[in-house]
Amino acid sequence: MREIIKCTNSISHLSDEANAEYLQCIRTKTYNKGELIHSEGKICKDLFFVESGLAKHFYYHDGNQYVLRFFEENHFFIATDSFFNNLPAEYSTLALEETTISRLEYDDFERLCKNHHSFESFARKFVSVVAYTAISNLKGLLYLDATARYAKFIKEYGHLQQRISLGDTAGFLGISQVQLSRIRSKK
Repeated sequence: MREIIKCTNSISHLSDEANAEYLQCIRTKTYNKGELIHSEGKICKDLFFVESGLAKHFYYHDGNQYVLRFFEENHFFIATDSFFNNLPAEYSTLALEETTISRLEYDDFERLCKNHHSFESFARKFVSVVAYTAISNLKGLLYLDATARYAKFIKEYGHLQQRISLGDTAGFLGISQVQLSRIRSKK
């Protein structure tokens, strides 16, 4: 069984029929390090799943790059603002290393939801996870100082530290690399 099916079923169990149809819709592509998986300003028409590698959501504001989230193996992602509203995305997704992505097109996603209650349950639970994560990250930015945000980053992404650059770590925390170096030296 492919990893995407295992991860989908860990969120919400799919019927055998839904699993079979779902697998027929999946397309896989490998992206080189530094290659955009999805671009800001374009409508996101895919649900993505990281088979191998590492990716980040990011955007630029006033010349600074901000990282919204990292996605490692066995994680789903979408450009949320775009996928569900058919609007241009406000951020991009980049492969941080050679990354193999499986994807499900939006029209197939909708058809699977319509045809299979079990897939619709997966979609609802997936959206709940996305919403919870977004709110948790926003609360961290609003309520935590840089040192506490770094501690939260280590708790969530510490196992990826060797794969994430200091610049991306600083961009995720919303601080400069100099400030990050100061925080790290206190540890």
